[in-house]
Amino acid sequence: MTTATTVLPNLTAGTWAIDPVHSTVGFSVRHLMVSKVRGTFNDVSGAITVSEDGTASVTAEIAVSSIDTKNADRDAHIRSAD
Repeated sequence: MTTATTVLPNLTAGTWAIDPVHSTVGFSVRHLMVSKVRGTFNDVSGAITVSEDGTASVTAEIAVSSIDTKNADRDAHIRSAD
């Protein structure tokens, strides 16, 4: 779990759930310095909280096992102990 905090003026205090249906966690990595492999994680959740003093924080949970690079063999290899 990762948490980030910052202070921003003029934010409304409250807590909002990150909607996994309308949110995407993605990545891009170089493969053999020739191409890029892009992927997403399909199981994400979290919350955004703004306190009364304007301090904002985000907490996110990403299931690494939900990786999807659009290549089933590669995804299975990434999930393996190898």
